[in-house]
Amino acid sequence: MAAEKVSVVARVDNRLIHGQIAVTWKQALEFDAVVVPDDQLVNDRLNKTIMNMALQSANLTGEFVSVDNGAKTIQRLKQEHFSLLGRPFKVFVVCRTPAAVRKLVEAGVEIASVTLWNMFNQDNKHKIAGTVYMNQQDLDDVATIRQHVTDVCIQGSPYGKKIEIPTNL
Repeated sequence: MAAEKVSVVARVDNRLIHGQIAVTWKQALEFDAVVVPDDQLVNDRLNKTIMNMALQSANLTGEFVSVDNGAKTIQRLKQEHFSLLGRPFKVFVVCRTPAAVRKLVEAGVEIASVTLWNMFNQDNKHKIAGTVYMNQQDLDDVATIRQHVTDVCIQGSPYGKKIEIPTNL
């Protein structure tokens, strides 16, 4: 009878934590904590400090962990904040790539929705929509994510139009 009291949503954004995450997404989704599973960032003190400043300005806490430790961190937060009273505790997960989200869902993390934006142009990547450039591996990762998450789309802001992700290039 008890409804899920912890909600997890994910965003793929090469910039990870920035003003739009700390302000616009926070206001729209009212999340309580941010988890950033990213192997590059986990050992980058300068960028973690900058990202923590953005989170602190929005009265948020963030956890920067390796992709391998992402699922354990999210599960720990879910257990620590499960409550029968009040509104659900919301965790916002920000990943650099769809591959990181794929690893989370394959590890058993239940994610309510995944949005993609700011996946920058690199070699062998093709423009899909807006600032989203993907290769076939990215599309394959999204296909696997869709096996676990029904709401997966491209979306620039929480108030913007949702764009369907193609299955191949």
